[in-house]
Amino acid sequence: MKASLYARVSTEDQAKNYSIPSQLEAMHKFASEHGLDVVREFLDEGISGTILSRPALDELREQVRQKMVDAVIVYDPDRLSRKLAHLMVLADEFDRLGVQLNFVTQAMGQSPEDKMLFGMKGVFAEYERTKILERTTRGKLRKAKDGKQPGGRHLYGYRLVNGKHEIYEEEAKIVRMIFDWLVKDRLTLYACQMRLNKFGIPSPAGKAFWTRAAVYRIVANEAYAGTWYYNKRCKKDGKDVIRAKEEWVPISIPAIISMDPFEQVQERFEKNRAFAMRNTRKEYLLSGLLVCTKCGRTYRGKTSRGRAYYECRSKRADISPEPCPSCSLRGDRIEPLVWDTVSRLLSRPQLIIDHVKKDGHEPLKHLEAGLDRVQQALSKKKIEADRMLEAYKIGVIDLTTLKQKLDALRCEEARLHEEELRLKAELRQAQAQELNEEKLFQFCQNLPTVLTDLDFEGKRQILREVVDKIAIDGSEVTIYGIVPPTSEDIAKDASILLHSPCQGKGEQKERGFAPL
Repeated sequence: MKASLYARVSTEDQAKNYSIPSQLEAMHKFASEHGLDVVREFLDEGISGTILSRPALDELREQVRQKMVDAVIVYDPDRLSRKLAHLMVLADEFDRLGVQLNFVTQAMGQSPEDKMLFGMKGVFAEYERTKILERTTRGKLRKAKDGKQPGGRHLYGYRLVNGKHEIYEEEAKIVRMIFDWLVKDRLTLYACQMRLNKFGIPSPAGKAFWTRAAVYRIVANEAYAGTWYYNKRCKKDGKDVIRAKEEWVPISIPAIISMDPFEQVQERFEKNRAFAMRNTRKEYLLSGLLVCTKCGRTYRGKTSRGRAYYECRSKRADISPEPCPSCSLRGDRIEPLVWDTVSRLLSRPQLIIDHVKKDGHEPLKHLEAGLDRVQQALSKKKIEADRMLEAYKIGVIDLTTLKQKLDALRCEEARLHEEELRLKAELRQAQAQELNEEKLFQFCQNLPTVLTDLDFEGKRQILREVVDKIAIDGSEVTIYGIVPPTSEDIAKDASILLHSPCQGKGEQKERGFAPL
């Protein structure tokens, strides 16, 4: 029998007799004594037993699902999980798939007594885990109240020495510089970010460029003014949430900046939030459709001085340290251009009829060809049955063989009859929905009035239906969609101008629709 081994050790287990090598040694000995052939070892190191989704465990479960092994060996139930519910889920899963679950420290029998003992071991493992967590939390709180940081990474601008924060001057001067830029030079976060990247200063994460979020995390953290908080966050339903302020534990640390510049920056953020353009919910008609041909990224809508623009996402430094040279597009120029082109093409009856005709006949042809193939196959089966009866009459095959062949033949005929009925029903439905040119022509004639009266949501929905993407290539705008343009469309639209702030007045050619 083939067997896989599973071993796990968490941070708190490392000091106990639960090391990975000791578990593997015991499991290999168990496999040898029980005549099991070990084919693979699955190891999770430094991962809590309360988490069900673990890299090695996930791989093991996939191997079990594919029935690649007959047995799984684990040193002890609490190595598999410290939660009873998870333990029972895994045991039931392995049992259902016919894979034997073995523990070195405990016999995994099927009697009520064995199952009760297994359940009790899971209860004790979960209880022990809860007690460990409680002791750890209590110890960390006590350490925090003594003015020490209980574990974790140090803040940018500091180093931890025996749990105490000490200023690391090389990074601290960067923190002071950022606050000076915001308070004295009145720079924005984005401008600070660009300046840091221009100077080639490594980010707190050691990357080659800073993100706006990294700058914000520094200037919004009261620790740089002398107060660091422990117990500020906790996990709730798998999410990181902030606790009530009364639960925070303040720790005094050496201040890199005074409280005055810190408060000035926070006050400025509050004003910015109050007057942010996002609170006015600006709508962008072409959001998600514009694509930059230079770098392949989409354009995003933004508002500057009350005017809407579309800008390549590479301009965001947290996406790319080197933005592409594409220019921003004025929304009040490109939106009417695209909408007018789409409206004009959709308002041409013959163009729409030809397009629907081209696509509409394909399903009918496909269904008719399929029905013809099925009916030919049924005819061949009838001939094949007649030949078998003739072979039986002249003694080529015996009665048992005839019955076997006829049974198989009837099963195949029944399947083909079902397929024939299905195809006939689908064919009738497709024929009933065949193009009515007169009604479609009337609909297209009324369409200009309908399109003119559409609100923003209506226009956006139409564009989502008929436009695949709008490619921006320097001064050219190419619309790709489901309705192809005529040559006169392209010639007529080529004279439309779009103003681009980084070019002054540049000619932007719109080519109409182009099939993908």
